[in-house]
Amino acid sequence: MNVGEKIKTIRKMAGMTQEELAEKMNVSRQTISKWEKEISSPDLESAIILCELFEISLDDFLKGGRSVKEEKISLQDMIKINRRNQKLTILLLSGLFFLMIGALASLFIVALENAADSIKYMLYRYIAVGQYTSAPVNYGRLMAPAILLIAIGVILSVAYVIERWREKKGNES
Repeated sequence: MNVGEKIKTIRKMAGMTQEELAEKMNVSRQTISKWEKEISSPDLESAIILCELFEISLDDFLKGGRSVKEEKISLQDMIKINRRNQKLTILLLSGLFFLMIGALASLFIVALENAADSIKYMLYRYIAVGQYTSAPVNYGRLMAPAILLIAIGVILSVAYVIERWREKKGNES
C-alpha cells in the first residue's frame, strides 16, 4: 500500500474528513487531497506529525511494516466520533418519537370523530322529534397538534438522513 492510500485509509478509520485532518496538521485540505491522490508526498515534518497524530511509527508508515487496520487512533478522536454518533442517534430517535406520537394522535382523533358520529346517530334515532341540536367539534383544531408533531418528526428524520449523507460524502473525499 502506498503512502497516499495509507493516509486516506487511516483518515477514514479515524472518522475524519480531509478538512479535519488538514486543520490538525496546519495544512490546507488541498494538500491532504494531493497526498492521498499521490500528486505530492508529505515532507518529513508532515509525515512525523501524521505518525504522532495516528500513533504509528514513521518506519511503519513509510515502509508499510504493519497493516493499516492495526493502527490506533487517539482517544480524543474516538470521543469525537462517539459524540457525533450520539448526536445522530438522538436526532433519529427524536424524529421517530415525534412521528410515532403524531401518528398516534391522528389515530386517536379519527377514532374520536367516528365515536362522535356514532353517538350523534344514536341520539338522533332516540330523539325522533327533531329537537336534537348537535354540538359540532372542530376536528381541524384537534388535528393541528398531531400534524405539527408529524412535521417535526419528518424534519428530524430528514436532518438525520442528510447528516449521514454528508458524513459518507465527507469520508469519500
